[in-house]
Amino acid sequence: MDAVFKIFREACPRGSGKLAVDHLRQALCRVAQDKIDASSIDSLLDDLMNGHKQDEIDVEVFLNWLSQFRKLEEISYLASVINGVVVPHVNQVDVRSEPRFPDDIEAFRKVHAGDSETQARLVNTVKVCPSCTKPNAFTLLHCNACGADLKDIKLSYNDNIFMGFIYGIAKGNFPYKISMRAQTPDFLCFDDPLQCSPCHLNAIPTSVYCPDLRFLFTDPPRGVALLQQLFELAASVAKEQYWSDQAFREKYFAGVPMPQNLEEFKNNTVVGLNFPPSMYQLHLQFIHMPLLPFHYDLLRQKEHFTHGRFFPLDYLLTALSKGDAVKLCVTRDTDISVILDQVSSAGVDYSASHDAMISTAHQAHQLCSAWKETDFQYRVIGSQVYDKGGTIVQPGLDPKQVQKADCLALQNYGRPFAEGKPTGSYYKYAKEPKDV
Repeated sequence: MDAVFKIFREACPRGSGKLAVDHLRQALCRVAQDKIDASSIDSLLDDLMNGHKQDEIDVEVFLNWLSQFRKLEEISYLASVINGVVVPHVNQVDVRSEPRFPDDIEAFRKVHAGDSETQARLVNTVKVCPSCTKPNAFTLLHCNACGADLKDIKLSYNDNIFMGFIYGIAKGNFPYKISMRAQTPDFLCFDDPLQCSPCHLNAIPTSVYCPDLRFLFTDPPRGVALLQQLFELAASVAKEQYWSDQAFREKYFAGVPMPQNLEEFKNNTVVGLNFPPSMYQLHLQFIHMPLLPFHYDLLRQKEHFTHGRFFPLDYLLTALSKGDAVKLCVTRDTDISVILDQVSSAGVDYSASHDAMISTAHQAHQLCSAWKETDFQYRVIGSQVYDKGGTIVQPGLDPKQVQKADCLALQNYGRPFAEGKPTGSYYKYAKEPKDV
């Protein structure tokens, strides 16, 4: 920022300390590169000059304002996609399969009433958000969908939808339809229903039950192979469906070099596993930058991919590659600290890996440079909606409802929509419990 300040100071003619407002406006428009529209720049300059018409402005006053505006960018996020803005979408693969079990999950439980293992696989331990109803991992303090406080929320149990996918169950509280991206007899890749980015995928195994990442350490070589297969499936989907779509690529990945191989996708993504998970079937999160504005704000607040809960893929692959040195007997009661300690004793540092992943996420998000002020009506600061300049509160607007509408507008989950709602299909290789 010091270098920027120096440029503006040196631009003052004859060391006068004054800048021509017209020249300043033109320079700001060039620097903004369409991320901030001209009318917003005019509004900001008018605010800077307190509404008084001036031909020149004191450079130090301007630089102080610029510093404050930079702080605004760091404490707020853009919100409310403007009607008429073209938002490119990538439709799911066009396959249609009927559910293997054409009734609901309660009926499925009754059919398998004598099978305690199947009964256990059908539930998750969670905290349900009182604001948006999202099931969250029981260790979270804030909802990772809407940001609501979860500290005083009691533990509860809900249906394991991912196992519902695998068993081909028709519905629970809603239809168990999948925004399908790829499916084989052993794997399934789909758009995450609660998208953090325009390209947010989950990849899960379907022929093996693995509740969470701890159980990978019961057989490290097999764990490495499984994680690598999940990553390659998700990265292939990103390459063949998202990157191959020209409009989508130009909107969201304009600043990012085309990955030359699947491994290079790690430069532009957050990939890993949560513990505890919100769904108790191993699922690799593959989140391609950029994050949606609200979710990037959560990342800045360290409320996303949190230390001690999110485990980067590279960390897990490096840890599991140690083989017998990290092999453990794991049960549902095994504390995650046991895993971390064992891996640390084998020379693999979780914190260093997590720090590197967070750094990559910030860099890749900025490189994508996808979110422009011209696409949004407002800016959210804290719990209030403001004009884009961050000075005028917009009464009657709820940030959570604005964010929900933005997610619906920007998401690729369930595309194409039917009558304004997401569509999907069922897993065509659905299994009997005994086959998983």
